Amino acid sequence: YLRLAAMARDKGNFYEASDWFKEALQINQDHPDAWSLIGNLHLAKQEWGPGQKKFERILKQPSTQSDTYSMLALGNVWLQTLHQPTRDREKEKRHQDRALAIYKQVLRNDAKNLYAANGIGAVLAHKGYFREARDVFAQVREATADISDVWLNLAHIYVEQKQYISAVQMYENCLRKFYKHQNTEVVLYLARALFKCGKLQECKQTLLKARHVAPSDTVLMFNVALVLQRLATSVLKDEKSNLKEVLNAVKELELAHRYFSYLSKVGDKMRFDLALAATEARQCSDLLSQAQYHVARARKQDEEERELRAKQEQEKELLRQKLLKEQEEKRLREKEEQKKLLEQRAQYVEKTKNILMFTGETEA
Repeated sequence: YLRLAAMARDKGNFYEASDWFKEALQINQDHPDAWSLIGNLHLAKQEWGPGQKKFERILKQPSTQSDTYSMLALGNVWLQTLHQPTRDREKEKRHQDRALAIYKQVLRNDAKNLYAANGIGAVLAHKGYFREARDVFAQVREATADISDVWLNLAHIYVEQKQYISAVQMYENCLRKFYKHQNTEVVLYLARALFKCGKLQECKQTLLKARHVAPSDTVLMFNVALVLQRLATSVLKDEKSNLKEVLNAVKELELAHRYFSYLSKVGDKMRFDLALAATEARQCSDLLSQAQYHVARARKQDEEERELRAKQEQEKELLRQKLLKEQEEKRLREKEEQKKLLEQRAQYVEKTKNILMFTGETEA
């Protein structure tokens, strides 16, 4: 049953997998592997509460009360809740302390457990101890280069320390080494680093590629809208932007407005603040109300530039015609001069011939 459940899970059939796990539990109600797999199924669907209860159930059993895997999973649940938007600082601190206590307990049981060490580093980072967290992650990575979370956590630290180029390189290496560029969560991290270091076009392309992989991901949609809005704002405020760029910026701003408006109503409130989406939608609306001014300015500038180019082309053509005329006149002059020279030469030859004839007659 567990093997059938795992096969269904790997195909993305979570409900079918859940049914097979339940079948396994009919045989043995306390089977830790079955409960672990069910717990992981909840975590894969970001159902933190139900997932937490499954691992707590394993740890309540006398035979598995120190089960390392379950303790780490529980620590990861508390750690994951720190990523959810919240303004409750006391609650956040409690979750940090619970995660830290669990990881420390794992290390007491197994001093060489790298996953627990990585977890401690993550909690330290959440507490703002970035240098200490970086040292922990660096030591874990020295011990093994096969834990993707360590690479990600190091990249996160680089972001917090405003070392954005290093963060971008680390995220890219992680995507290449562990995920073959397909993990949307890591792509989001990469996009965030690109955004923070001002590489908005690269950020946009990175997010659009991820949208092809996960078109219904609302966090991706939010970030795409945010980048479109920032790029459009930059173009509209730049007096040198041409008409084509301005029209494209307005089009992308309209798309960003639609995305934000949609997300403010049906977004995932556990992954981002819906009120923020509404605020960004209003910001887009305000910018769009000024769009016609920017389009008119760009159109006027475009017409002036076209007139200037036409004038320059006309002047260039007149100059070309003048040069051609001068070259033709010069050619005709040279031809005339050549003709005169040939005539003079002929006359000279004729005179010389007469002199020679005269000289011959005298001698005779």
